[in-house]
Order: sequence, then structure tokens, then C-alpha cells
Amino acid sequence: MKHVLIVEDEKTVQLTLLDGLRKYEKDFRVLTAENGNVAKEVLEKLPVDLVVTDLKMPGMDGFELLSLIRKNHPYIPVIVMTAFGNSELEKWLQSMGVFAYLEKPIDFAELTNKILSAMALKNGQL
Repeated sequence: MKHVLIVEDEKTVQLTLLDGLRKYEKDFRVLTAENGNVAKEVLEKLPVDLVVTDLKMPGMDGFELLSLIRKNHPYIPVIVMTAFGNSELEKWLQSMGVFAYLEKPIDFAELTNKILSAMALKNGQL
């Protein structure tokens, strides 16, 4: 079973994404973490195929998490979502090899398309 890890500190956003992705449970299982520290624990314990992360979170934020993923799990595609986007941030994220960058409020159809595209690309289907 494939695993998508959603890292989001806002519980309502986390639950909304979890609920919206439920219809894809035959394709992948959604795991959640409220910050980078919890995400790090999940990454150490379970095979994760894709990470969707917020940037601003308490504890280990998305920037630190992204650096950790690039260092320890470079094969995992990452989709970043943030309410604080700008062109400098977008350039930095591209330099870090982020698969996609989405601004909040999240367009759920776009997020779903990015998740499915990243999973297909990872599986060599694109």
C-alpha cells in the first residue's frame, strides 16, 4: 500500500484534506502529522511515497522538514502548501527539488492532481 503523509498543524485543514482524499483509499493511505517532528517519526517508521507539507508550523517547520527529507529520503516527492508565498520562496523551493508548490487556500482539485501526478511519476507511469 502506498502512503501519502500530510504535514499540517491546523487540525481543520488536516481533517478536510484527509476527508477529501478518502475516495483514493484504494490507491493510497493518508497519514497525518501536525509538525515536522511528528513527520520525522512517521518517515522513520513507515514507507512514505509522497509528502504534502505546510511551511509554517510549531516545532520543526516545513523548511527544516524539507531539508531533512532531501538529506535522508531524497526519492520522496514533496508538495508544499503555504499561505505565505512569494517568488523568492518559489525559487528556493524549486532549488530544493519540490515537486509542486501550492498557495493556500488550497484548490483541492489541483492538490489531488499534483498528488496523483507525483505518484504516477514516482512509479514510472509518466
